Amino acid sequence: MSVYLKQKIAVCRDLGFKRLTLLPIAVLIVILLLALSKLIKVRVYIVQNSRIGHFTIFTALTFLTLFDDKRNLRDKGINIYATNSLISANTYLEEMWKRKITLITGNLGWLLVDLLNRIPKNKVGVETFGNDRNGLINQHHPCLTFEAKEIEYGTNFLKSVGLEDGQKFVCLHVRDSSYLRKSTYLGWSAGHDWSHHDYRNSEISTYVTAAEVLAEMGYLVFRMGAVVENPLISKHPRIIDYATNGMRTEFLDIYLGAHCRFCVSTGSGWDSIPQIFRRPSLYVNLLPVFSHDCVVRDLLIYPKVLQDEKTKNALRLNEIIDRGIQTRHETHHYLSAGAEFREMNSDELVAAVTEMAARVEGTFAETEEQKQMQAKLKLILSTHPKLQPTPDYYPIRSEFASCFLSNYPNFLD
Repeated sequence: MSVYLKQKIAVCRDLGFKRLTLLPIAVLIVILLLALSKLIKVRVYIVQNSRIGHFTIFTALTFLTLFDDKRNLRDKGINIYATNSLISANTYLEEMWKRKITLITGNLGWLLVDLLNRIPKNKVGVETFGNDRNGLINQHHPCLTFEAKEIEYGTNFLKSVGLEDGQKFVCLHVRDSSYLRKSTYLGWSAGHDWSHHDYRNSEISTYVTAAEVLAEMGYLVFRMGAVVENPLISKHPRIIDYATNGMRTEFLDIYLGAHCRFCVSTGSGWDSIPQIFRRPSLYVNLLPVFSHDCVVRDLLIYPKVLQDEKTKNALRLNEIIDRGIQTRHETHHYLSAGAEFREMNSDELVAAVTEMAARVEGTFAETEEQKQMQAKLKLILSTHPKLQPTPDYYPIRSEFASCFLSNYPNFLD
């Protein structure tokens, strides 16, 4: 069992006694907040801290709705945040949030959330949200910052692994089933079947060539991950399997994501870190094709290919919509619709990361045909009645990789 899992398991011990002793305090706090809510606006925002994506982007978006870019308070009420899990996906992230918000964690936070959830129709307990429809991330400076000592530590770490002055690095995160499956050792998900997320998984071995191409471009490549299925095997000196080589810390998970030149991910949760720090992101092997929380972000997307289970032909966008799987978030929905998913091959991944690097460095030149396809795709995504539920509107800020549109020219037919 990994050190990461052992640390998380240790946190779960002696819950009953600690919660029992804190229960009177939690009850008094809830009573006080409910009473104050009769006079002023009081909100306890429920922070989903057990999953790093929710902990990051949901908390950031809630924070940004309350503060302007100069951190001047807009909402004059009482705003408190409480975690709904004793286990934090990243304890360093927890400490960084405590610098910005009134965050109640541990057993007391859990009790506050539990008590508020048991009180029907109260307006004090509020769920956080993860859909950046208003483009808050790009409008504001990053809401989390590093202290001088943290920057010094991070800089020294990068130097220790061979990052030279002026050299850039890329973070690569590939989702597999191991994190959720092995997290069943933890009390919060014991015995849970996570197979409904299988459609999101990828095989790390197919990413080796793409990582080596980035390394040949001069980038240092960090393969990210807390708990992973297999190592990334490469002899290239500028590829670091940070997820398995013993370097990983919860601080570096945040620091590397915040300072990378860009991020390549499969839409896994951790990639919310580079996003809130406004680092460019490429999503590869992404499903669903139209994910509301992704298309509203400034992302480059190369989706996982959906194909007919009988003919093996790649499905066009209108066929995906006709089968009702354009926004589906469970594996069985695709299977019951007669669709299979095919991972990007090595050549497709190379093309995608090469395009991303060119876009980030300002050297990418889109062909006229690709521009026309991009415009057509954005029009479809912005106006199709099955993609834009009335009366809501999802502003399309993401863009599909031009190499995807070139590889699948019939996708928009």
